[in-house]
Amino acid sequence: MIILVSALIALTGVYGNSGSCPSVCVCKWKGGKQTVECTDRALLTVPENIDPETQVLDMSSNNLQILAKETFIRAGLLNLQKVYLKSCKLGQIDNRAFLGLTNLVELDMSNNLLTSIPSGTFEDVRFLRELILARNPIQKIEGNAFKTVPGLVKLDLSRCDIQSIAPRAFEGVQLLESLKLNGNKLSELKPKTVETLSKLHGVELHDNPWICDCNLRAAKLWLTNNNIPYPISPTCSGGPDRVLDRTFAELEVDDFACRPGIRLDSRYVEATAGENATILCKIDSIPTAHITWYWNSRQLANNSAFSPSQRVHIIETGNFEKRSTLVITNVQETDSGEFNCLAENRAGNIEANYTLHVTNRGVGMASLGSGQIAGLSAALVILILFILFIILVLLVRLRRMPFAETKTPGQLEVVANGNAINSNNKLASSPITVETSSFTERKNIPSELHLNPIQKPPRVAEISYTTSHFDGGSVLTKFSAPISNPDLINDTKRPDEDDTIQQRPTSGEYNRVGESLYPSGLWDSQKSSEFLHRTASTGYGLDSNDKTPIIDGDEEYSCRALEGYPPDYGLPIPSTSPGVSPTNPPHPSAKTLRVWQRGVPVLPPVTALKRVLTRNSPDEGYQEGCGTDV
Repeated sequence: MIILVSALIALTGVYGNSGSCPSVCVCKWKGGKQTVECTDRALLTVPENIDPETQVLDMSSNNLQILAKETFIRAGLLNLQKVYLKSCKLGQIDNRAFLGLTNLVELDMSNNLLTSIPSGTFEDVRFLRELILARNPIQKIEGNAFKTVPGLVKLDLSRCDIQSIAPRAFEGVQLLESLKLNGNKLSELKPKTVETLSKLHGVELHDNPWICDCNLRAAKLWLTNNNIPYPISPTCSGGPDRVLDRTFAELEVDDFACRPGIRLDSRYVEATAGENATILCKIDSIPTAHITWYWNSRQLANNSAFSPSQRVHIIETGNFEKRSTLVITNVQETDSGEFNCLAENRAGNIEANYTLHVTNRGVGMASLGSGQIAGLSAALVILILFILFIILVLLVRLRRMPFAETKTPGQLEVVANGNAINSNNKLASSPITVETSSFTERKNIPSELHLNPIQKPPRVAEISYTTSHFDGGSVLTKFSAPISNPDLINDTKRPDEDDTIQQRPTSGEYNRVGESLYPSGLWDSQKSSEFLHRTASTGYGLDSNDKTPIIDGDEEYSCRALEGYPPDYGLPIPSTSPGVSPTNPPHPSAKTLRVWQRGVPVLPPVTALKRVLTRNSPDEGYQEGCGTDV
């Protein structure tokens, strides 16, 4: 025995004389761990020259105030497992203050000046199992405040000034077994605050001003369902009168309730006689409220008879937000009145009044509901818009369609020899107008008019011209054409021509050039063949399909009479070459003939109005296959 005591004394002497324990501290073995106690020494920092193998450091009751960055690394204390810093007036802790303390499992910073949870500080001590922050002026615990210490087992937040705890504040610490929240200013625990703490073996919630209503229902339900013990039962300091000063152990879950509330959309309900009336009552209540319907102080039950021909149906949906629907079948005017919806739970009750007004079925539009009237109105508007759209499309298409003018318009002016001819074969002062039934139809003209079958293109207006426009560019015969139309080719009636002009079998299209420039039948007669034979023998070959006027010809062409018309009727008259004499003289009845020889063809000027109206197409106003008579 004496030998053992001597050995212990020797070891103590060796540890004390090693020089690794500061003079202001006490170095000793305690609880099987090498401990350094530097308590109540008014120290501002951690002392130097502490043995690096120290496992427990107690700096309580000093004046540290601030825990600087890498405090324990500079002191060479990287083997610490427990650190006690209570009552050190700590108000500021750097996030990297505990850097290097990877073996730290217990930290006590109680009774300091911390106003919030130093969550950032815990990132370097992820294996921390016990944290004591009691008696700090902390007012609120934020969400995920302890997420960086997932291995936390004991958490002491007692005697702080905590007034609220955010939902999910304890998320990430599912291994927590002991939680102390006693002695704070908590009145409620919001849902999803403590529900994740399913492994708690003890919780302290006493000495808080708890208001035992629906806001604390989740906490009571959590304690009951997880069978979590609490050494001292909390007491209700507020809430309904029936729960005041009662402990949690004395109350059931449904006792933590709030008075129901009603959401009113409308208190006035209309219905039509013979149809079903529906009244909706919306209730917000924790816990679920019981709803009852009354009519004239008469309670209505589900699927009961309202009258011999009527029944009552009550449909309820939802839990904390409940909807109760009252349906009365085959309502009548006598059913008009007030219906009451009464909702009640353990916290109290509330009542809402609804007025039902039943009207007789109307006739016509009056019998339609507001939704039906709105639907019919919308359909009518759509129909009107559709009709207007169709009309607009038709107008656009009609505007884009070109005018169908032809060579045979509905109004023809028949002219002979530059002047109109009346029924007595005398010149008239104005032309005679013959109207046809359509643009492509030609009517028979009386034989006494002796007309030229060549038709004149339609004109917008008569414009006066002077011969000065054609000086040196044309040759005039014995009789001059009217000045109002200098380009008209006039002729006389053939001696053997029939009294009437036969109607064409076609629609007005010219299949041959002779049909456009010469009278019908000119090329089919025997004399025409003789004429062609004579012209061929003279060396002047003429192409009957050639529409090009001969302007600068040098040969002289003589007029040969054929069926009362010269063979080159309508063609330019070339100058007579010396040594060539005309075979036949001009026809005696041809009074006026104007053609172009050496001059530039000058057409009548076109008015601005006609130019605008005929801008769509350069050949508009003429039928296909028709040429322009010049």
